[in-house]
Amino acid sequence: MKRFDSEDTIVALSTPYGKGAIAVVRMSGSQSLSLVNRLFSRQLKKQDHRRAVPGEIWTASRRQMLDECVTTFFQGPQSYTGEDLVEISCHGNPVIIDQIIQELIQLGARVAQPGEFTQRAFLNHKMDLSQAEAVAAVIEAKTRRGLACSLRQLEGGISQTIGSIRDELIQLASLLEINLDFNEDDIQVYEKKAVETRALNLLEQIDHLLHTYDYGRLYQEGVKLLLLGKPNVGKSSLLNMLAQKDRALVSDVPGTTRDYIEEFIQIEGFPIQIVDTAGIRETLDMIEDMGVKRALTHIESSDLVLAIFESHRQLDRDDCRFIEYLKSNVKGKVPFIVVLNKQDLGRDAGVLEHLHGLETLLVEVSAKTGANLPELKDRIKQTLLGDSAAEQEEIVITNARHKEALDLSRKALQKFVTGIQSGVDEVILASELRSALDYLGEIVGEISSEDLLNHIFGQFCIGK
Repeated sequence: MKRFDSEDTIVALSTPYGKGAIAVVRMSGSQSLSLVNRLFSRQLKKQDHRRAVPGEIWTASRRQMLDECVTTFFQGPQSYTGEDLVEISCHGNPVIIDQIIQELIQLGARVAQPGEFTQRAFLNHKMDLSQAEAVAAVIEAKTRRGLACSLRQLEGGISQTIGSIRDELIQLASLLEINLDFNEDDIQVYEKKAVETRALNLLEQIDHLLHTYDYGRLYQEGVKLLLLGKPNVGKSSLLNMLAQKDRALVSDVPGTTRDYIEEFIQIEGFPIQIVDTAGIRETLDMIEDMGVKRALTHIESSDLVLAIFESHRQLDRDDCRFIEYLKSNVKGKVPFIVVLNKQDLGRDAGVLEHLHGLETLLVEVSAKTGANLPELKDRIKQTLLGDSAAEQEEIVITNARHKEALDLSRKALQKFVTGIQSGVDEVILASELRSALDYLGEIVGEISSEDLLNHIFGQFCIGK
């Protein structure tokens, strides 16, 4: 994000662009009140703080009325940005919106950059950096659970937890610094064992937070689920059943799906991208062969593979080739579940015995009747989550930047513990504690570079 003078008054549309009943034009900066008063039919005063005032917006020349609207003034620092802020609620017609914004620009405002409103809120200490990032996460949340995690972060849940750990680190660092001052007098102001115990406790707290990341990432970013199998085993039927709609064409003719099909659904609260692929088999059909090759390229980017077979027929040559492919290219690289489809047509004991050799979860279902579909969904959730204890956590790490900072802080703190156990010089120990503090400070923005801030806020929408 290009650097601009924070003294500027900025303006942008805060609601999605397009036609609608209502749109909100937002303006922030020291000139907000005076600029809106040059267009508004009523003169707003500072006493109108947080009052929704109806009226009309005119051109600066007062020759043309642009729209009837409701204008609300928020006096800084009691506003979202910490500055004087005005919100103009007008009709959601792009022509009206553009005219209002252009009039304000001609009077001296400038168009806000992506995330600049929230960046000003951070710089004016209305929120810390983790809360600022949560604003974008709330907007982008794909599930109720993901939204709940983001809202908890916005409320300051992560800030409070990180703040508590930092306070304890500061106390430990203070003890070391004081002890260094008395070093020449051979006075020990702390017991090494007690300090070690406190540091180990902090390591446990950081580990506890890190343990929630995989769970939080799945809810925040979603999961890619790949359907693989030979032609006509019911991949498309299973996709339709999971999506609860006829998304893929179903036919008894093998090779109906020539290319991959994507569908976005939720399973047990997880946002999931299901990819239905062309059937894996040897073929002389050039188009079908291209589809098979495309299907296999999806494996590395998938979080979970459903390897689908038929339960009622003996394994044929294509099945055997697919099994060998799973062993050499999927097993140990990407988690996968064997799905025995068409349970409603019966079961071949030999198939079941042979597939157990893949040493992974096996679920028998019927995509036609929906039999055992709840069990399959539960198995998918268990495979992705592993330890589901994270579901009960109030504070969940969902941000990769936060995880990286916690990892680095943990490493510094572990070096401190190892050092105090082996009698390392206290100057080095104090340095490790300061490093651990600095890394945690990066999460809440106590320590942050301009490049980092530009990267974070540059990913926001313009009106936020």
